[in-house]
Amino acid sequence: MYVLAAILSAIGAALATPYPWIALGLVGVGYAVYRLRLAPSTQGESRGKRGHPLVVLAVIVALAGVIALVLFAIVTILMIPSVWLFLGVGGVVYAIYRVVRLIWRERLKVLFFDTVAALHASNGQAAALLRALEHRGRHEADAWLLVAADAASRARHQDALAALERADARASSIGRLSSGMALAFPGLPAPLSFRPEGGGAGSVAVALAQMRVLAGDPRKALDVLELSTSEPAYPLGMCVLADAHIALGEIEQATTALRQATDAPSCAPELSHRLRYKLARLLEEHESRSAALREYKTLVAQGGHEDAAERLEALRAEIKQERRREEEARRRQEEAQRIEEEARQQAIRVEEQARRERALRAREQEMLEQALTKLDAAKGPAGRRSAVRAGLDRITLPELRDQLLLEASRIEVDAVLEKVDGLKTAAAKRRHLLAALEALRADEIPDELQAQQIRWLDEALAALEE
Repeated sequence: MYVLAAILSAIGAALATPYPWIALGLVGVGYAVYRLRLAPSTQGESRGKRGHPLVVLAVIVALAGVIALVLFAIVTILMIPSVWLFLGVGGVVYAIYRVVRLIWRERLKVLFFDTVAALHASNGQAAALLRALEHRGRHEADAWLLVAADAASRARHQDALAALERADARASSIGRLSSGMALAFPGLPAPLSFRPEGGGAGSVAVALAQMRVLAGDPRKALDVLELSTSEPAYPLGMCVLADAHIALGEIEQATTALRQATDAPSCAPELSHRLRYKLARLLEEHESRSAALREYKTLVAQGGHEDAAERLEALRAEIKQERRREEEARRRQEEAQRIEEEARQQAIRVEEQARRERALRAREQEMLEQALTKLDAAKGPAGRRSAVRAGLDRITLPELRDQLLLEASRIEVDAVLEKVDGLKTAAAKRRHLLAALEALRADEIPDELQAQQIRWLDEALAALEE
């Protein structure tokens, strides 16, 4: 009995320590691994082996051993007094840290709201408060956003860009000071919303892109800004992209971006009106008046915005005036074309008439030469008159007819002078000369064309008088 009691007492003492349980756990783990390695390759048999009662029991024993070891370690550590001292001191230090942190954050919030109030009231202390907020709130996104908005309103775009980049690096702290705020940035039709529940990072990205556009780097704004249609800042982001495209002279892409902004599900009605008005002005300024007219009509139908109704009427008047100018220009162009065509036709007619006259002159010149040849070959006055009549019947041009008659009169005068030289009495000579002179003055040829022949006859008459 004593031996049995000793054995049971030893077993009880052993089981009161974690070591037997650890040993049992290790044995159970070893047995489970052994059973799994010997399991068959088929799925059914493998599933059956994994569910064997001995394997389950081994796993339970292993878990019990591990839990016992952990509990033993915890109890052993907690039995040391220095541990409790360390825990107490640590708790006090952490409580002090939390209180100090809370006080510091509350004071920072007071500074933040004092700065907001000073900026709103245009207080002279706003600059000093901003510098203090920039120094003390350098780990807070709200502080950098406020600094960026103030710098942007003063056209210090590079300073605003630097502040926004710091705010973007601390986007997780948005709303920690302000619990949510809306800030206006130049060039945006509506303030950007910065709220802790979401959307703040997208608003920071939009503000960054806008500052890059204003700082003269629109291409980087296009490359960096990416927003999904579900984000609250998506309409304003598309507005920024439109400004970037306008700065690059890409008007078609700008109008597309503005249309996407107005059609976005997250676009509020008032913002939609402002974006549509901006789209209409853009179309109007770049000679797309018909498209601008449609946008103004939509705005007026939705209740109007700013001077949309006045712009609509003015644009209608401009379009009517432009159409009248185009119609007048078209009529002038048609009239000019008609006059040009008439001039061309007249030139063709003149050229044809000149060609016919040249042909006629060439033909009648040939006839004149033939008539003059016959005239030179004619014998006696009757033959010469016959040659002249034949030539005049064929020749129609007045100057050529006069030339033929002039040549005939010359030949006739030469014949008279030659005949007079052969006469012996002055009276006979005088009679022939007077008859020839009378014939010259009575013919169809103007006297000024026969001046030389008349002079010859007058000289011959004068010689007889001497």
